[in-house]
Amino acid sequence: MKKPLRALFYGQTHEHAPGKLETLKKMRDEHEIVAEISSIAEFAVGSIISSSGYYTTKDGKRHKTKPQYKFQSRGRRGEQKLKHIPAALLPKVRRLIANGKKLEALEAEYAHLVTEQSLAALKKTAGEG
Repeated sequence: MKKPLRALFYGQTHEHAPGKLETLKKMRDEHEIVAEISSIAEFAVGSIISSSGYYTTKDGKRHKTKPQYKFQSRGRRGEQKLKHIPAALLPKVRRLIANGKKLEALEAEYAHLVTEQSLAALKKTAGEG
């Protein structure tokens, strides 16, 4: 008997031929996630904020100043920390922030995978599985 299409999108199995099951969504292995986490050497957790102002010259013309960039993060106690970023280093800081977001996503995926494995092992030892 075929499962509804909705079940296909949640990584469940679907029977194509009698007795043959195929997993449609491959779960990543725990070792793959750890290897990817260890490959991230540099990262930053925070964001970039920019500010610019206006000034008026003697002849009455109004001009916009160059933007000033700051890296915003949180300290150990949750206090806001700001650090000036030179415009030349902006691409590098953006890369570091992207690495930080990737690392947070991988950590969440790893925690989810280990939790599922622990619960499955717990069910097996309790005799439910």
